[in-house]
Amino acid sequence: MMVEVYIAGLSLDPQTNQFIVLLREKPEGKRFLPIWIGPFEANAIAIALEKIDIGRPLTHDLLKNIIESLNAKVDKVYIHSLKENTFYATIFLNVSDKILEIDSRPSDAMALALRTQSPIYVDSQVLEEAGFVEEYNAEEELTKLLRDLNPEEFKKQ
Repeated sequence: MMVEVYIAGLSLDPQTNQFIVLLREKPEGKRFLPIWIGPFEANAIAIALEKIDIGRPLTHDLLKNIIESLNAKVDKVYIHSLKENTFYATIFLNVSDKILEIDSRPSDAMALALRTQSPIYVDSQVLEEAGFVEEYNAEEELTKLLRDLNPEEFKKQ
């Protein structure tokens, strides 16, 4: 089963000195999936996340431009498996109402998905095996705290 996710963050792992892209289940789910990626892939994702215009197209921008020039569309990207600590993804490309499945590294698939505003999915089994559940949610705690406030407690004595 496919679970839709979004990129919740991108950071540097101080222990391994590698970048991590953190995927979060939609909508605002409690399940997360960290994927370690290289510096060039992290840069490509960061540029798309921050919507930075660098003037000339980078590789993923070029790929997006080629796809659009061919009147094709990225339907979705799907991170479907994890084998020997390596994630595998597929880009689903719609060309003249025919769906082509293109093998891809997850980092490249995500960089392209960001540029084409295409959804990102993770297989539920991969999310179970390699993901984690957020036990603490600061936003929920703040909402609960505000809901439980009693204005009477703040009156001057």
